[in-house]
Amino acid sequence: MRLLLIEDDENIAETLVAYLEKNGFVVDLAPTLSIARTAVCENTFDLVLLDRLLPDGEGMTMLRYFEEQNKPQRVILLTALGDVDDRVRGLESGAHDYIPKPFEPRELLARIRNALKQPIKIKRDVKTFGPLSYDVESRGFSVNGEVLNLRRTEALVLEALMQRPGSLVSRESLESKVYGYDKFVSSNSLESQVSRLRKNLSEHTDEIKIQTTRGLGYSLIKA
Repeated sequence: MRLLLIEDDENIAETLVAYLEKNGFVVDLAPTLSIARTAVCENTFDLVLLDRLLPDGEGMTMLRYFEEQNKPQRVILLTALGDVDDRVRGLESGAHDYIPKPFEPRELLARIRNALKQPIKIKRDVKTFGPLSYDVESRGFSVNGEVLNLRRTEALVLEALMQRPGSLVSRESLESKVYGYDKFVSSNSLESQVSRLRKNLSEHTDEIKIQTTRGLGYSLIKA
């Protein structure tokens, strides 16, 4: 297991690195936020030990950085800021655990092993347009939280329109998305899919419509 220790206190860092490596971990040390960001971008870690008070800023900004870079991490905060409000803020910001300094290395080891059993908190990629939502991972649609059941071809049309909501998507692009680049497509095949999709959407909401630009393509618009 590989850990990233973000800690600027040389004595604490040296003690923790030696203790954790003795217990079978590989530990990378980053004494600043700048070095930590580079390490996270270039490497994969099983868990991050994060001090809050660092020379170049507040350690908890790393939690937002992990999210922005789509690099979800298990995080244990190590800090002298140990009152209840600080602990709650840290946990609500996405940390798996929070240990006030000073602490016993044995307790930290136990908390690390416990955190490693927990899944990494992954933020789902969900695109929205008005009341319509599209979960990129599951490729599922919903309207105001209610599942929108679509045929595969209808879903492919709506996927393409949701990539550029409000903008024109050409017929050729939609036909390629639905039928493939090398398939013969009859002139009314796409229209049939769009018509069914319009009907399905209208049964769930009147806030989203599919607009036709004759001879050019379609666009998903807010009514």
